[in-house]
Amino acid sequence: MTDDPITSPDAQQAPVSPAGTRPAPITDEQLREMMRDEEPSFFERNSGRVVTLALIAVNVVCFVAEMLISGTGQDISILTLVQMGAMYAPMVQGPADLYRFVAPMFLHMDLMHLLFNMVALYSVGELLERVLGRGNFLLLYFVAGITGNVVSYAVDMAQGGGLSVSAGASTSVFGLFVAVALLCVLVRGNRAVFRDFSKSMLSIIAVNVIYTLLVPNISISGHLGGAIGGAIAMLLLPAASLRTPRPVRIVVAVLWVVAVAAVLVWGGVF
Repeated sequence: MTDDPITSPDAQQAPVSPAGTRPAPITDEQLREMMRDEEPSFFERNSGRVVTLALIAVNVVCFVAEMLISGTGQDISILTLVQMGAMYAPMVQGPADLYRFVAPMFLHMDLMHLLFNMVALYSVGELLERVLGRGNFLLLYFVAGITGNVVSYAVDMAQGGGLSVSAGASTSVFGLFVAVALLCVLVRGNRAVFRDFSKSMLSIIAVNVIYTLLVPNISISGHLGGAIGGAIAMLLLPAASLRTPRPVRIVVAVLWVVAVAAVLVWGGVF
């Protein structure tokens, strides 16, 4: 008879250290390595912000180029902005100058201007990118931005081709704010889920409107145009998540193109 315990052939024993002592504790380095292995990568954490991050990257690269060309540090010279495509009505003289309705969306006047717009873009980008889809989100950004710059151009021309120079992603950002506010109305099903987002966005829009009106040297027409562009884009986007009827989308898209073309013809671009 033996005192050894009876074990099955499949039984496993826990590893024992050489002297019969307990296994050595995990070191700090091993623990950090384990945590790094379990943490999602940057791209995994931001998989819903692919287009958003790409737009931010383009804006940052453009700002670095502005600083290098301007040579004046974080405050960009007006001459550099005009040379790089900022909205300046007297410089829009023909079809070759149409880029000035797009370029301002990626140009900024100083570092704080850039940071403010990029934080706003990052804060709403993921929600809109996931709900609308990447392609539709990108289309929303451009429709809002172009509309804001067209309105800014039209106002300057109506005032005699004023000397104001405007630039900034805020034309698009205002459009994104309006898009979030409209989700509870236009999204298919579960609109109650987006109601809180929409309500909070209304207060953000109100604060930004007040800021636009009170702070000098801000393009009121550009911000207003961007907001209008955001509403227009939400009615023409072919997103499966939106319940806008196809005939409405087509009509709105045609009217938007006609309106933009009319402003350009009136301004003598064509």
